[in-house]
Amino acid sequence: MLGLQRRKMGNRFVWEGIDPKGQYRQVSIHVHAQGRDIPSGTFNKMVKDLGFESEEEFFRFYKLNK
Repeated sequence: MLGLQRRKMGNRFVWEGIDPKGQYRQVSIHVHAQGRDIPSGTFNKMVKDLGFESEEEFFRFYKLNK
């Protein structure tokens, strides 16, 4: 969807790559959460790290590309 590649790094996955605007993007996702919800501030930071302006922009993108 975003053209990011996944690599395992310890107890987390790192997704990284170049977005459509040519910017390097990286976000870490910890695998030990076992499906628990993440805090809204953490989610907001991840959304910004992926290059979206807001959570709403991310959800619009996700809805159109799932």
